[in-house]
Amino acid sequence: MTTTSRTSAPTTRSTAAPDAPTLAGAGIALACALVGQYAGTPWKSGPGEWGVDFAGNGGWAALALLVAFIAVGVVVVGFVAARARAAAPGRTAVRALVLAVLGAVTVLVFWTGLPAVLAGGATGLAVDARRRTGRFPAPAAAALVVAVLTVAAAVWLALAG
Repeated sequence: MTTTSRTSAPTTRSTAAPDAPTLAGAGIALACALVGQYAGTPWKSGPGEWGVDFAGNGGWAALALLVAFIAVGVVVVGFVAARARAAAPGRTAVRALVLAVLGAVTVLVFWTGLPAVLAGGATGLAVDARRRTGRFPAPAAAALVVAVLTVAAAVWLALAG
């Protein structure tokens, strides 16, 4: 009589890392947040030169808050994007549009850096929908347009805001 030992490998739940567009959005968000918070641009303070005022604009506390907003945004967008990629390509395109519109709405609180993070996630989902369908579904194309406009607005607000 032979005995067979059956052992199953432990199941591990992998967490999806944020995709490249989301990470690019986070980088843009961090740059915009730092410029918006600490850099004195000629457009903000009238004709003059560029300058940096770290201590007068919140210092380390403001920097920690900005980085925390962006980090939480990257984690949430990474989770949402991973779930959206598991859906059908048409639904992924719609979710890309939802993320892009949320990014556009968060321009109202542009100093958080969230617009660029959400726009990056929307871009990643739109490109994923295109890759899986072989074309850009209408919601994915609209998401790309809204995402580009959102990032442009965030950059402009960081420099001129």
